Amino acid sequence: MITISVDVMGGDHGPVVTLAACRQFLAKHPDAHLLLVGLPSARPPQLPERSTWIDASEVVAMDDPVEIALRRKRDSTMRRSIEQVKDGLAQAAVSAGNTGALMAIARYVLKTLDGIDRPAIAGQFPNSLGTATTMLDMGANVDCSPEHLLQFAVMGSALVSVLQDRAEPSVGLLNIGEEVIKGNEVIKKNRRTAANCCQKWRSEFLRQCRG
Repeated sequence: MITISVDVMGGDHGPVVTLAACRQFLAKHPDAHLLLVGLPSARPPQLPERSTWIDASEVVAMDDPVEIALRRKRDSTMRRSIEQVKDGLAQAAVSAGNTGALMAIARYVLKTLDGIDRPAIAGQFPNSLGTATTMLDMGANVDCSPEHLLQFAVMGSALVSVLQDRAEPSVGLLNIGEEVIKGNEVIKKNRRTAANCCQKWRSEFLRQCRG
């Protein structure tokens, strides 16, 4: 049984969408249990099976600055959802709310793994092989050093290894062209660093990918 905490108030439409999505998820995954974190007024008359409700008193708005979400709204549904992971009550937390606040609160509450400086957002896209290509970072960071890009590659490789049961996932560097002379200095330095380090990850560094 896997337990996931959900920020019920997150997103543009809040509980109207998130609660319906939770019911659909539970119907498809009988081995899952959800911790639903929301305002007391948002609690439905009847909870879905295999779910538990947790009250919180604040909501992080979509336009809240990170400082407000992190320092002033300490009992927000978003933060309480993440704290369930920290306390060992859930294996993952989900929120469709303010992305910047989500990254900041998660980093503050959960910290990062050794050797990882910044969190990253990952997304999956269909590819010509009939599977999915995982890309990151998808918007959590604006400016990155070669070291950060390398760390994203390490995290992406680990994620794909688990999700797709692949011991040696391939790693590519998205650039304006495949030629090694293309790209800015950050990209060029990262290409050399990643190619050298991939032997340690047991991953195959393909080449620069044009996009």
